[in-house]
Amino acid sequence: MAQMLTLAALAADPDRFHLIDVRDADDYAAAHVAGAVHIPLAALGKRASELPVGKTPVTICGKGGGRSAEGADILKKLGHPGALWLESGTTGWRVQNT
Repeated sequence: MAQMLTLAALAADPDRFHLIDVRDADDYAAAHVAGAVHIPLAALGKRASELPVGKTPVTICGKGGGRSAEGADILKKLGHPGALWLESGTTGWRVQNT
């Protein structure tokens, strides 16, 4: 299973990570982590080739641990061994950044 990225680690070095919101379009439009791109979980496997080289992919969902952990596991299987998922998801990020 993929490892979790803490909100503190993201805040300490945000340029190291490529943030991917794996929720549906309506959830992404309502609120998302600054800088996150939208790739729904169902499309992640098909779009994994779009991820930039040199950045650690981090998947994000609403609260962290469900869809985001699944997304990071998908990326690991597709050749991104460092893929992580974000602690507390969009909800936790918004608490710390709004």
